[in-house]
Amino acid sequence: MKRILVFCLAAALALGALTACQSGDSSAQGGSSSAQEEQVKEPALDDIVQAVKDTYGENYLPSMDITEEMLSDIYGINTDNIEEFYAQAPMISAHVDTFIAIKAVEGKGEEVEKELQAYLDYMVENSMNYPMNIAKVQTAKVVRHGDYVFYVMLGAYNDNPDATEEDNVKFSEEQVQMGLDTIASFF
Repeated sequence: MKRILVFCLAAALALGALTACQSGDSSAQGGSSSAQEEQVKEPALDDIVQAVKDTYGENYLPSMDITEEMLSDIYGINTDNIEEFYAQAPMISAHVDTFIAIKAVEGKGEEVEKELQAYLDYMVENSMNYPMNIAKVQTAKVVRHGDYVFYVMLGAYNDNPDATEEDNVKFSEEQVQMGLDTIASFF
């Protein structure tokens, strides 16, 4: 009886090993995995936006849609380079929270990234901000994944009244990183 049980167990292990080898071999056949990889690299913009909103929850403050005209006039984006976008800023002017997600026309991601970075540089160097927003502006990021470009100036405010300027910057960096990590999980 023990021999039969051992034989069945050994046969099951051998069959499992063969199956694993065969499934690993299928990626080399016919380029089917490259089609799957391409699907992973082309996520739906709506899915990314929703995931970012979910990440921040009640600390997602943008509530006013940014129009295509505003992207051009205020943010300096050449809208001919945009295939699809989602953009929001705060309705209350005391806040600076802004989230822009752009799927650029194929091959135009780098141009869109440069335009958004130029706007962010302007915000950091020249804009006047309430003291509570300074760390958030300084730690905002523009990131690109292929032809997807994101402007992330999001997160909670540090509620610690004894926080130093350094503490606020570190807190804001951690808040922005949450969004960057969420976005990166799609690519």
